[in-house]
Amino acid sequence: MSEAANVSKAPSVGQVKPMQVFIAGKVTRVRRHEKFFYTTIICPAKDEYSRPSVVEVRSKARFADVEETTKVMGELGGYEGKAYQVTDRETGERKSLVPVNLFLDLVGE
Repeated sequence: MSEAANVSKAPSVGQVKPMQVFIAGKVTRVRRHEKFFYTTIICPAKDEYSRPSVVEVRSKARFADVEETTKVMGELGGYEGKAYQVTDRETGERKSLVPVNLFLDLVGE
């Protein structure tokens, strides 16, 4: 795939802007939905006893193949979903919950 979207090395603190994140890992899945590609990346675990993090990056163009190791910058975004009501099992009290949906967009497209 194109190396233009991949970052050659980790950015320094001054290069990373607010709401941006550097992601390094192995691509496990790429899917297309409507006008976007969604690339699932599994990141290395912090140590041998912890589970690896898995993230999904949204992009307008495909930037990596499955089983490829990649390094990219993502921009954090999101929105509040529709509120819904739940009942507390212990007290019976009704509460309103508002889900927050997060996503990562590829930087530099």
